[in-house]
Amino acid sequence: MNPLETRLKTLTLNSPLLTASGTSGTTDEMACLHGARGILRALGAFVTKGVTLRPRPGNPEVRVVETRAGLLNSIGLQNSGVKAFVRNELPKLHAYRLPVIVNISAGSVEEFAELTGHLTRLDQAKRIAGLEINVSCPNIAAGGAAFGADPAMVGKVVRAVRKRARRDMLTITKLSPNVTRIVEPAAAAIEAGTDALSMINTLRGTAIDIGTRRFSLGNRTGGLSGPAIKPVGLYMVGECFRALPECRDGRVPIVGIGGIAAWEDALEYIMAGATAVGVGTAWFVDPHVFVRIRDGLKRYCREHKTALAELRGCAHGRQG
Repeated sequence: MNPLETRLKTLTLNSPLLTASGTSGTTDEMACLHGARGILRALGAFVTKGVTLRPRPGNPEVRVVETRAGLLNSIGLQNSGVKAFVRNELPKLHAYRLPVIVNISAGSVEEFAELTGHLTRLDQAKRIAGLEINVSCPNIAAGGAAFGADPAMVGKVVRAVRKRARRDMLTITKLSPNVTRIVEPAAAAIEAGTDALSMINTLRGTAIDIGTRRFSLGNRTGGLSGPAIKPVGLYMVGECFRALPECRDGRVPIVGIGGIAAWEDALEYIMAGATAVGVGTAWFVDPHVFVRIRDGLKRYCREHKTALAELRGCAHGRQG
């Protein structure tokens, strides 16, 4: 028995570890890593960079600024558009022999629907295991975090995507932490038919260069990721697990994201209620972080004679 086996609705994964969207821009970046095969074997699924209907140039430079406990990024969803993604990236992703989950972003409900339709009707789309609906990007002008802050809008986007997606295609709604109470957009996404939730996206933040006396980021604001946001991510995963019966009983699994850099971090998220976890910023520092986390989780399960599925939500007093 594999103690790390993870189920996300219809998907069975060998590991609970996912790439956080946006942390691998292209397959070529992955191919140039030393030990790439070992990294891929440690993953349960591969989540892509955000894909939009049409090409996006992204935000003006500077786009990335380090902080004491994390990273501010303001990439602005730079990508070549869905047609180029399907033509150039999807065949290479298929070679990873992992479920591929495509992160999608748009500036309107109609655009989300059109993008989903494009990814669904093509022959190559059969290679896509799921869609992660990005209603939470904090550094784009249209849509983004504005969608995630409005539960009614979250519901509209999820319904539009579900209507156009293949029936066997997993849909995950990626929620924004830049809200008063994350349970409300989470509940709206569940009511609209999302299969799973992922949380959290980056926190809105900024930095100032005291030498130039100007904002450090070309877009002024960006998204904060890394160790600094882990307590926020843990709190929000725990809140949704506690407050939403669909999350507690596993009907709507949670992918926990935010500040995961070690196996202990991943285990905290699982004990808070997450079924799987996404790793982002730590991957920039150590490409082999997935291997280290997988090995640490296996060791913990072996030493404690348990499996991750038995640990989900245990911090709330839930047994089994």
